[in-house]
Amino acid sequence: MRCAIYARYSSDLQRETSIEDQVRQCRDHAARKGWAVLENFIRCDQAVSGAALAGRDALHTLIAEAKRKPRPFDRILVDDTSRLARNVADALKLAETLSYHGVYMTFVSQGIDSQDKTARQLITLHGMMDEQYLVGLAGKVHRGQEGRVLNRLHPGGRCYGYLNVPIEDPTRTAKYGRPAVSGVRLEIHSEQAAVVRRIFQMYAEGQGLARIAKVLNEEGVPAPQPPRTRTLRAWCPSSIQEMLRNERYRGVQVWNRTQKQRNPETGRKISRQRPAADWRRVEVPEWRIVPEELWNAAHTRIRLVNERMGRMRCGGLSRTEHSRQYLFSGLLVCGLCGSRMVIISGRGRRGYVRYGCPSHRYRGVCDNRLTIRQDRLEEQLLAEIEGRILTPEMIAYTLERFAEELQGRLIQMRR
Repeated sequence: MRCAIYARYSSDLQRETSIEDQVRQCRDHAARKGWAVLENFIRCDQAVSGAALAGRDALHTLIAEAKRKPRPFDRILVDDTSRLARNVADALKLAETLSYHGVYMTFVSQGIDSQDKTARQLITLHGMMDEQYLVGLAGKVHRGQEGRVLNRLHPGGRCYGYLNVPIEDPTRTAKYGRPAVSGVRLEIHSEQAAVVRRIFQMYAEGQGLARIAKVLNEEGVPAPQPPRTRTLRAWCPSSIQEMLRNERYRGVQVWNRTQKQRNPETGRKISRQRPAADWRRVEVPEWRIVPEELWNAAHTRIRLVNERMGRMRCGGLSRTEHSRQYLFSGLLVCGLCGSRMVIISGRGRRGYVRYGCPSHRYRGVCDNRLTIRQDRLEEQLLAEIEGRILTPEMIAYTLERFAEELQGRLIQMRR
């Protein structure tokens, strides 16, 4: 019996030795059974949640290997069902897919073998408990955050203008003998607070979001840390817009405005706004950075701009002009800074829609002034794609692959 091993741990707060422990358990089980563990097929996903299959690169490569002909191994060893998935549907689908290709799974700690007749029921039972663990954990975290907000503490995350200061509890001990952290309080960062007040002042005096971003970038003012999806650290209109609407700068904590929901198709989490009745508003005067007079002046201009230049509602999938999707949206990359090219002009009634670099147009940190009309770009790219795809060789390859997939699906349906 040739065996592969799969291991996973979900959080970067856990120990990496968790992987070693899981692999050791699987090795010991294989030794007791007299099975051979193939060193080339030990796969590990580190700091990846088991709530979805997205981002599980090691697991996907192992499944792809199992589908090869001839198959390189006969069985996959996993420490327990929660390491494979914390979703019942995902766990059952994986076990069924592997069984179809003649590869079975063994969950060492629970003694479940997917080759047994009762395996589906056992995987379902343990999968329900694994899934419920995540649901209960999310509820406890949310409840704990609410308690911290009501106590005027910070629920988590970083905010420009403030420092996160942990509150240590000397009566409790955390990992490695350190005092446990009972909460986090915010302290005003004097240099960043001055930048926040300046942004509010510039906007109240009539400067636009893009102009403010360019001025700050030209002066070399350090910008907030970028999200994980972006490497360029620079001021941009969207971040300034969010700062102007952040009530924390006026000493008000607004919590529970959004909730994270996982897309069942992609496995990615997205933020969705909660009903206003669920929001929690707590006055925290010591957090105030922007005087009330300046806050009111900036928001008076925000309302004025929205009334005069608000986005026209279109209905349907393109709810606004800015939400319209173009054919090559997200596929073009700036050759100088690597930013995703976007539509930067021509959204109004006159003028051609043009693609350009947002880091040059809105941030002033890229020298790429090149723009191209949308209609000409699509004409050129579509002609090139058509010339490369519609060849006899490509058509023959496509038909051959289609015939193989169709034949495999017919065989599966007969079974």
